[in-house]
Amino acid sequence: MKKVLILITFVIILPSGLIAQQQISPETIRITQRSVCAIKIVDKGGEVISMGCGVVLASKVKQKNEFFVATAFHVLSELFSAEGTTVSVIIFDKNGQAFRMDSITKKHMMWANSSMDAALLALPRKFIPVSKLPDSYKFPGFTNLQLIGEPDWGQDIYLFGYRWIDENTFIDVLKKGILSVGTTNLPGYEGNLVYLIDNMANKGMSGGLAFSADGVGIGIISSYVYESDNSLQNSDDLTVCLPLTLFFKALGNIVIMEEEKLLNVLSQ
Repeated sequence: MKKVLILITFVIILPSGLIAQQQISPETIRITQRSVCAIKIVDKGGEVISMGCGVVLASKVKQKNEFFVATAFHVLSELFSAEGTTVSVIIFDKNGQAFRMDSITKKHMMWANSSMDAALLALPRKFIPVSKLPDSYKFPGFTNLQLIGEPDWGQDIYLFGYRWIDENTFIDVLKKGILSVGTTNLPGYEGNLVYLIDNMANKGMSGGLAFSADGVGIGIISSYVYESDNSLQNSDDLTVCLPLTLFFKALGNIVIMEEEKLLNVLSQ
């Protein structure tokens, strides 16, 4: 997970009224979990060199539903380190069945902003089940995030991602915090809005989802910050989340402006 060690003055730019907090339901957690995919970066020799998460988005392209992954750029940065490096994504359908998409390359990265630690992958149409399915199984389609919103200051925010046990095994991790602040003054994020949550995400959760108790997506997990005094003593830990609106805007531009390139990539 990307780290930022800084001394910073926060500027609150979100609504200042505290809102009534909600209890999250098991069904909301279950649906949210299925919209978060697991990501592995594999070198040309087949060795796993990096692992993380992503959030599955969908968009109509030529009247067909196509799938994309919003994630932190640093999760995918190894794609550019050596020729032959690929991405493997484990994605879930609406029944919770896992499927694997392999041999995703840097050409599938349709948009990236390394300064903002943000990236979008187009997912190929070829996928295989991780485990054998019954012959009668009817594929219901992949689960993807459908609701996004902007949080209020002090709102309960949940962080969901995966803790990798080894290169083939991961477990669900759910953490709860509150939105401490929204700021455009965080160094390294080019003056753009980021949300800071008062709980630190675990290693492996980069690219995972920040969401509210009613299942509304808020942001993508990017990094964590140590608040520091002048002697750089660590104090409270915060998770930096990138607003999902950033990714949906980029996706909309891709679908409109680069449709032919996108269709070519999706078919490979």
